[in-house]
Amino acid sequence: MPAGIGVIFLFLSGFLSRRLYHGLPLLFWGLFWLTLGFFAATARSAWLDTPVVVKESWPLTLEGHVDQVRRTGKSSLRLVLSDVNLPDRLTSHPGTPLAVRISVRTFDSMPRAGDVISIPAVLMPAPTTSLPEGYDFARQLWFRGIGGVGYAVGKPVVLESKKSWMDFVEGYRQFLSQEIRAAYPGDGGGLAAALITGIRDGISEQTTENMRDAGLAHLLAISGLHMGLFTGAIFFFFRLLLSCLPRLALKYPIKKWAAGLAVSGGAVYLLLSGGSIPTVRAFIMVTIVFLGVMFDRKAISLRLVALAAIALLLFTPEVLLSISFQMSFAAVTGLVFFYEKYGAALTGWSNRGNGLIRKVAGYLLAILLTTLVAELTIGPIALFHFNRLVHFGLLANLVAMPVMALWVMPWIVVYLLLLPLQLEVYALTPMIWGIDVIISTADYVAGLPWSISLLPAMGTWSLILMVLGGLWYILWRSRLRLAGPVVFLAGVALAISYRPPDILIDNEGSLIAVRGEDGNLRVSAYRGSRIVREQWAQFYGQEKAEKWQPLSDDLGCDGLSCLYHPHTGNKNWTIAFVRDERALPEDCHTADLVVSLVPVKADCNGPKLILDRWDFYENGGHFIWLPRRSEEIITVENVRNLRGARPWTRPPR
Repeated sequence: MPAGIGVIFLFLSGFLSRRLYHGLPLLFWGLFWLTLGFFAATARSAWLDTPVVVKESWPLTLEGHVDQVRRTGKSSLRLVLSDVNLPDRLTSHPGTPLAVRISVRTFDSMPRAGDVISIPAVLMPAPTTSLPEGYDFARQLWFRGIGGVGYAVGKPVVLESKKSWMDFVEGYRQFLSQEIRAAYPGDGGGLAAALITGIRDGISEQTTENMRDAGLAHLLAISGLHMGLFTGAIFFFFRLLLSCLPRLALKYPIKKWAAGLAVSGGAVYLLLSGGSIPTVRAFIMVTIVFLGVMFDRKAISLRLVALAAIALLLFTPEVLLSISFQMSFAAVTGLVFFYEKYGAALTGWSNRGNGLIRKVAGYLLAILLTTLVAELTIGPIALFHFNRLVHFGLLANLVAMPVMALWVMPWIVVYLLLLPLQLEVYALTPMIWGIDVIISTADYVAGLPWSISLLPAMGTWSLILMVLGGLWYILWRSRLRLAGPVVFLAGVALAISYRPPDILIDNEGSLIAVRGEDGNLRVSAYRGSRIVREQWAQFYGQEKAEKWQPLSDDLGCDGLSCLYHPHTGNKNWTIAFVRDERALPEDCHTADLVVSLVPVKADCNGPKLILDRWDFYENGGHFIWLPRRSEEIITVENVRNLRGARPWTRPPR
């Protein structure tokens, strides 16, 4: 393929030009890494080639292998089934089994990973995004090898069991999660299960929201923090234990033995926690750190971060667009840079003298600085994806981080050591005490006035410029680094100047939203489409979207259509939202823009723009920007154009 040829050519060019002008090999190597990224993405897509459901089905009796089981309520499940055969007209790869995700509302006995089950269900393509540059659920499922979603119309029946070692691990994770939550119902047990197994089904929405609003969301997903604390606890525990044996300690390299045990423990934790992207990244990094200990080399550096990123991006390039990858690597890069530059000074200050107060103050100062640096580095990414600014994250982390590091994670290590002896409950109880402190801290901080601010969305290029500016400043050592803040500020300016759409229409053409002169979003209906309304409100930095009032000054409705009269620039617009074709003759004569939920068959030459039912059927949701100046034109984007022609993209309906 062309990208592969380009990779070879640029590699050879960079190698052969290494003795020439310094800028030339730098250019070749830069282009090499860029082309290698495109090659990895192309090869990964070709390798997966996930079959997908192309249209909604009638109720079918499906047979498949259970890969994953998750509880979504007391009597509901979410199953991932593989090796499912569908009629040829329903799949993109006729004759090829595929994997689907099924929601199950009722069941007699809970299936386990490895079971082969039969279940009556309705299947459909994965839902598309309803936002410009929004989260693409279909893309995420495609790269996980899942080609469609659906819902059961009956109960699952277990036919047989075929367990591989991966099924055994998945089943054991599910078993542990249920045992922990049964022993300690509620959010405490749910968070304990999440920290040990990575399964977060037992944490309530309210606690999840409070953790996010308190700046403690990083504690919910197993990542570098947890892996580092877990392996660190193993390292220090076994090093302390071995040092209690003088003959062993004086004769053998017990520090290196402890490092090897820490890596082995990290591998077990990686499997047990589900192997998410942040966990894999963290395991790669802690492995290199402990290999440095074993071979007497310094391991914590920006090169380590780059090596972990390259390893992940070469084999799973799709993670570049995932929130977890972006936030975890941003935080780690910022922290490594900070402690490479200022860590020695901080350690020297806290170790000056033998006073306990100074050491405690140094530890608390390190927590504050770590939290501050992490929040500053992930701030632009969090704002881009969540449109939330947390104000009291430092306060919450000042309490929660020492509890997590000094109490909860060591008890998790003890829990896993006692698990084979069936004595784990003696570690679970004190672990829950610490978890309850963390949850109470999140509840208190999230309940403080002005704990968060909601901000409107910013464009993708704003984030790209801010990330590039930050990396430029961190990586360069000469005065060229001063260009980094300039690029970063250019991204900030672009973010501030970004203007979201004036009109949004969902993928079905059934829900419409308009942005008033006050900037607030108003939607046409409150029945159904809850997820779409919430996504739109978040995009505009609002708690919720208001219901539009048909009798307001700028909006009037009758039984056939609504007329909206916004004022932009120096023009008063008339926009018709047509529900019945009988309104078309009049609205086509008076309106500047017609959005019709029915096909426009009659002559309709008056409006500057016409969007009808077939536009939504073919292209999904639409986003409309009205011009601010008389010489500008109406700007329109739709979901299909924004998503492009990808293996996971299908017509929105």
